[in-house]
Amino acid sequence: MARKNAIIDAALVVVGEVGIAGLSMRVVAAQAGIPLAAVGYYFTGKDDLINAAFERHVQRETARVTRAITRMGDSPGPADLADRLTDFVVTGLTAARHQLLAEYEFTIEAVRRPVLAEASAAWQAILGAQLQAVVESLGSPRPKADARLILSVLAGLEIDHLSTPVEVAQAQMISDVLHRLLSVLALTWTPGQQDGRNGS
Repeated sequence: MARKNAIIDAALVVVGEVGIAGLSMRVVAAQAGIPLAAVGYYFTGKDDLINAAFERHVQRETARVTRAITRMGDSPGPADLADRLTDFVVTGLTAARHQLLAEYEFTIEAVRRPVLAEASAAWQAILGAQLQAVVESLGSPRPKADARLILSVLAGLEIDHLSTPVEVAQAQMISDVLHRLLSVLALTWTPGQQDGRNGS
């Protein structure tokens, strides 16, 4: 199992560095530092490896989102959520950059691969549900719509900064945008009141 995990991790690195087009069993074997035959033992081909790599990516990113949200304080508010989301985006663009690059490679590839598209849609639903629960707890009368808006802004910030290094100024700009977004949304929120509507 350890060797199989190493192969999947290597595949994610390759996808993040050279894209899915550059992924091959041989390249992954070299990245993992194992014989090519070992990759063939665990995976039937490139498609199988891509699906496994995406599944691993979903597991990691879901855990990363959960950690970001659960770090909110005892009395969280819109500003606290903005801080957590800023950390999430900046970390994705720096320490977890190859994971983020891989994510958008998978997103594009999902257009051509129905299985990947289904998995991607399910993952987006999980992320949306997590964020929806948070904004609902903060008093949003339309948590589903607000969560969609926030996720769209997060994706835009990630894409805008994928090709350039994120320095202090860029991180501050990301923070400013998210604080502005959450402060505007919060104008319609009623803290402490959850009316049960999911706001489509």
